[in-house]
Amino acid sequence: MKPETRGLFVRMFSGAVLDQALLSASSLAVGLLLIRHASELQYGYFVLVTSILMLMTSLQRSFIGPAMIHRMTTLDREGRGALTGAIYREQCRWSHLMVLVAATATLLLWVNGVLDRQTGPLVLVTIGTAAAALRREFFRMVLLAYRRSTEVLRADTVYVVLLVAAALVTSRLPSPAAATTVLLGLAALVGGSLLQRLLRSREAWDITGDHGILRRIAPVGAWAVTGAVIHWSYSHGYNYLVAGTLDVAAIAAIAATRLLLMPINLLSTGIGALMLPLTSAWLHAWGAAVVLRRLTLFAAGVAAASLVYLGTLWLTRDWIFAKVLNKHFEDGDTLLLLWSAVFVLMVMRDQLIYLLVARQRFRTLAALSTFSAVLSLMVSYVGMQHFGVVGAVFGLLVGEALSLAGVVLLSLREVAQPVPAQLCAAR
Repeated sequence: MKPETRGLFVRMFSGAVLDQALLSASSLAVGLLLIRHASELQYGYFVLVTSILMLMTSLQRSFIGPAMIHRMTTLDREGRGALTGAIYREQCRWSHLMVLVAATATLLLWVNGVLDRQTGPLVLVTIGTAAAALRREFFRMVLLAYRRSTEVLRADTVYVVLLVAAALVTSRLPSPAAATTVLLGLAALVGGSLLQRLLRSREAWDITGDHGILRRIAPVGAWAVTGAVIHWSYSHGYNYLVAGTLDVAAIAAIAATRLLLMPINLLSTGIGALMLPLTSAWLHAWGAAVVLRRLTLFAAGVAAASLVYLGTLWLTRDWIFAKVLNKHFEDGDTLLLLWSAVFVLMVMRDQLIYLLVARQRFRTLAALSTFSAVLSLMVSYVGMQHFGVVGAVFGLLVGEALSLAGVVLLSLREVAQPVPAQLCAAR
């Protein structure tokens, strides 16, 4: 790799990691503000809102992202501008229609008493916020595809400042969940407008051509969307299971203890941004056995670092619950231990999985994820019937253990198989 190319790569990678760290820190800050000052019921409502927003943006990234990036590699500057402009035009058309349908359905449910004076307005503002979040995420996705992570970082900094400043005010209001959701939508609207301006000033942009682009990418995008739904049901869908089985306030204890472990997730995400290119290079050069050994060392290192953080967190847990969270949860210690086990298994799996991804075992991974998600939600439901909120996290622990075991067994099977012919040719 040439020095100038290596320098560009380092700047892109560092910008992407800093951006992810900034967004994660803002989520942590907003969550802590609401936990400290809002009731458990209001915080539970906000967790449900952010969970559905994560689902919507994940579906958008999965449906549009891979197909868009694949097409962009074969186009010139004007062609890329026509492609991204056409996708944006058609996405706006569909999102406006969905907002209209969802808002009409919400009003009907509210009028007929299914939604009350608290949940009705919350659902309405969530619909509007989702539209703003999808617009912002689209321009983030396009700029990152153009490898303009520095511009994305600048716009996201403005978004984060607005969001955290808003949470400082809304967390003390009588209905902080709805108020914070409204200002989250406004911050997304401002952030999306900045990203759109940066994109149009740096790259070509044409929204008049390439009609029917979303329909053409649908066959491929549908599979990616299926995977995104499976992942969301496993990582965030349990919040809705808890709300339906217990109550919305019960989500607060689970979400608050999980929030304390988010630095571990940030560590894993930061490393993961570079692991797939490294794994592919190792696989071409030395084969699956060497890759598995190296990924195992990475997994052990990340797990060890996580355990150091978890040990510190455990020793200071009483002070954190009393002073930082300003809450006392009856099963707080048990939830913290269960979440710690979940996150250790998760970061180990996140490193080991790259051998299977480099070998393109996507169907096998989708089947494993589906089975793990179904088992996890079933165990969570049964566990909540007997043990309350503790049972919900225990189900997640069972799912993570099964997922890690499946990845290990599949990776060991890969070691015994030769490198596929297309990878040998690429080498």
